[in-house]
Amino acid sequence: MEKHAPEECPRCNSIFSCKVNTIHQCDCMKMELTFAETQYVRDLTTSLYDGGCLCLKCLQELKEEFQNNQTIKYAIV
Repeated sequence: MEKHAPEECPRCNSIFSCKVNTIHQCDCMKMELTFAETQYVRDLTTSLYDGGCLCLKCLQELKEEFQNNQTIKYAIV
């Protein structure tokens, strides 16, 4: 078995290399997420993608989605 086997992103179906066994080398560690953003991504991946790892592009899109939702939420208040 490969150390970092190619994996398919469950959200966009692109192929990426998940390095969960050496998490400090994983691309997802390049993402800076607030605690609230982390919870948002975790909740979505758990409910929609069975907790699977997402590619960096999808993580960035979900971060932006969360930020946009917060902006809309506070603009309405």
